[in-house]
Amino acid sequence: MRNKHKKKWLWSNKHLWYIAAITAVCSIIYYLPVISDAAGWTSVYNSLNGLHNLYGIDFLGLVFFAPVVYTAYVLGVIPAILAALIVMVLLLPHAILIDTYPNALFKPTAFVIILSAVGAVVAMLQKSEQQHRQRMKEMKCLYDIGKATEESGSIDEFLSKVVVLIPQAMQYPEETRVRITFHDQVFKSPDFQKSPSKITENLVVGGETLGIVEIYSNRDNPYLKKRSHLTKTLVERISGAIRQLELEQSLQGYYEQLEDEVENRTKDLEQVQEKLIRSERLAAVGELASGVGHELRNPLNVIRNCAYLLNMSLTDKKDEEALNTLQVLDKQIDIANKIVTDLLDFTRIKPPSQVKVDLNNLVNESLSWVTVPKNTNIHANLNGNSLQVKTDAEQMSRVFTNIISNAIQAMNGKGELNIDTGIDDGLAWVQFKDSGCGIPEENMEKIFEPLFTTKPKGIGLGLAISKRLVEQNGGNIEVSSQKGQGATFTVKLPLEKRR
Repeated sequence: MRNKHKKKWLWSNKHLWYIAAITAVCSIIYYLPVISDAAGWTSVYNSLNGLHNLYGIDFLGLVFFAPVVYTAYVLGVIPAILAALIVMVLLLPHAILIDTYPNALFKPTAFVIILSAVGAVVAMLQKSEQQHRQRMKEMKCLYDIGKATEESGSIDEFLSKVVVLIPQAMQYPEETRVRITFHDQVFKSPDFQKSPSKITENLVVGGETLGIVEIYSNRDNPYLKKRSHLTKTLVERISGAIRQLELEQSLQGYYEQLEDEVENRTKDLEQVQEKLIRSERLAAVGELASGVGHELRNPLNVIRNCAYLLNMSLTDKKDEEALNTLQVLDKQIDIANKIVTDLLDFTRIKPPSQVKVDLNNLVNESLSWVTVPKNTNIHANLNGNSLQVKTDAEQMSRVFTNIISNAIQAMNGKGELNIDTGIDDGLAWVQFKDSGCGIPEENMEKIFEPLFTTKPKGIGLGLAISKRLVEQNGGNIEVSSQKGQGATFTVKLPLEKRR
């Protein structure tokens, strides 16, 4: 099989045909005097024949340098020596039959030795230049692999570039194909095809074999075996690059994780800072409530008593304007009293006295405590079944009353409030859905914070107190809203456990 391949290569090698043609032309030139003499061209014969021995040099024989030098340049030393021997064979007929020089064989032998020496020198120079070019290609390939490492964002992208770069380091890149298998992924050079001649190297990364590099060539195995050192060097460079990319990806992941951790810690610190500020504000509220609350109650009670006495004295006189003014004064006293009450309640909320209560009755009772404007409609769609919860009835009534009052204020005395009750996942719930102005998205997380309010009146303790009351009774309060589309508050309380 190998002999057939060699014969095929010999017949298809274009350089051999070029050498044969050059040798044939040189032979014709060398024997041109003989040809002209045979043809009767005496003047041509006399002119050319003198070149065979001009100053003791056979100038026509110098043309045989052409095939020998060309052979040495493209095929190497041994083919050049063989070409010189062929030239010797071509010179022998002239030396034996025509040349008058004594010792006829000495002249072609010496000439062939000179030709062989020149061919050897040319072949060695060519081989040295070829080796230099090959080393430059190998160095460039290694440089390109390093550059690909820097430019690639992933190992897959890097290996896709490497299978294109490796053939460029070989002496015959157009006949070389590469396949790399890494972590069950296969990367192939363009127009990849298997060939009988191949060389393989394991891809070892971090002391662990993670893949294999296969280099195929259309030439015989000795061609690739001579490049085993280059293959090992390339594979080592690829392994190092993969390790570098793995480390860079690990570092990138660590940096991202660190950034997330820093961001989370920053948020935690901000939350702690907010809680600290809130605690300081609450402490200030507590001090204000405990120190000023009772002192405000006394003058408010005096004002209310005076207003009552004035109202009694003016009743008989029927002074409508004065009576209306006293009513306004009485309402403002109620508002001031509520602020003081909220301050005191927020700082001294009592532990709940939990008893068995019907949730629907508790809602109806809370509704009876609220003054409903004429243009406000309240629909109580209460569950027909008895919803028994264990809670502090007084505290829950305050919660429901506060939510209903807030809904009426949000609707500006005109709109609808739907109240529903039910059971879900072991909890009884009450839902208050109004058609008011709604809550802006940026305020959704703040509405339960103490001292936060968007109302022109009040100090923002109503919902904060409600949330504390619900939570200390084992429940929770939720809110959903869209600006301009009303708000929905849902209070969930644990059901009374049946024995």
